[in-house]
Amino acid sequence: MRRPGSRPHAALAATAALWLLGVVVATAAQAPAAAGAARPQMADQVFKNVQILKGIPVDEFMTTMGFFAASLGLNCTDCHVDESGGSWERYADDNDLKRTSRRMMLMVQTINRTNFGGRQVVTCNTCHRGNYRPNVMPSLNLLYGEPPPDEPGDPIAQAPGQPPAAQLLDNYVAAAGGTLASLSAKGTYIAFDDADKSPLELYVTAQGQRAIVAHVPAGDTSWVVSGASAWIAGPPTDRPIPVMAITGQELEGVAVEAQAFFPARVRQLLRNWRVGTPALVPKKVMRKMKSARSSN
Repeated sequence: MRRPGSRPHAALAATAALWLLGVVVATAAQAPAAAGAARPQMADQVFKNVQILKGIPVDEFMTTMGFFAASLGLNCTDCHVDESGGSWERYADDNDLKRTSRRMMLMVQTINRTNFGGRQVVTCNTCHRGNYRPNVMPSLNLLYGEPPPDEPGDPIAQAPGQPPAAQLLDNYVAAAGGTLASLSAKGTYIAFDDADKSPLELYVTAQGQRAIVAHVPAGDTSWVVSGASAWIAGPPTDRPIPVMAITGQELEGVAVEAQAFFPARVRQLLRNWRVGTPALVPKKVMRKMKSARSSN
């Protein structure tokens, strides 16, 4: 995706804002309930044969399906029947793998409810790690080999002698051209199963409104964020419903994304800024830790 300039002309900014407003209003008129996000459609109202994941919005249901696929290294038709690739109705067909998946979901729910007060601590990825069959044997090479250079999740402390984060962010805003009110961009879009790239347009304002339109062969697909609401609209071949409301954590995420286009908003969006690098555990210390574990 390319950006036409660091400071759009006033006419371009006005055109972008008007176009964005038009997309928001037009899509909301098609499905006011979805756009308002007050009562998004539930998965068991849209899909047939939903037995476990009932009472959750359609977008959360679809995201969960994607999480299953990523955790097991599979795609949609690997778990569903082959004919589901061209028919939303055929996703309701049962098979042995779906029945096994339901048992796994109940198992994970029971573990989380019994041991973690219902919090989602254990997931499919806890055991599968991107593999269809979980690896039940530990790796001795990993245990006794060289430790990794750093540990994921290590906290970052403010480095001594470095400028405060606020100063660096101010410099970044100045280098980016100062405060922007809106911007537009054009680029290309390709989905995981597309053979060719499609034209894409982006319009976004500093007030947190954003519209992305991909002109794909099946028909235009739009991702829209407007205030406290967001939704995806697209052709029925690509979407289970014409306009799908975005809810929950996904809504929070796209709201942040819409504002993160503007450097001046980045400083306000996130807190606890630091200048530094993750604290690394010395290899000697790691070896001693591993030696202590192996001797116990």
